[in-house]
Amino acid sequence: MKKRILVAPLDWGLGHATRCIPIVQELLDQDAEVLLATNGGAFELLRKEFPTLIVEKLPAYNIRYANGNMYWNVGIQLPKIIKAIVSEYYTLKKLIHQYQIDAIISDNRYGCFSKKVKCIFITHQINILIPNFFLKF
Repeated sequence: MKKRILVAPLDWGLGHATRCIPIVQELLDQDAEVLLATNGGAFELLRKEFPTLIVEKLPAYNIRYANGNMYWNVGIQLPKIIKAIVSEYYTLKKLIHQYQIDAIISDNRYGCFSKKVKCIFITHQINILIPNFFLKF
């Protein structure tokens, strides 16, 4: 029986989605059944790259950059980010049930996890560099 794997890249630009393309291709080459979930430009890119796969929409983070200070930009939008994470968690629960997902590969989507299936989290930020000592955790 084929494993049904959901791949869910973040929608902040196209880097996360393009990083997932070879992963999706390898899963297909290994005879897995792959489903995709994302939104925005990543949704459009993956839908064009894999036209035969199911692509579901996840909630958008809608991050805006008012200036060049990444910490400020993310910090002032933190409530919106947390709301998106919670929303994507509940959307993912529905997708797991609807499609009988066996595993999830999430690229920086913090709400894409479940206790019911194996979850793999991809990130390129092992240690986020913060310039202010008091903000480090």
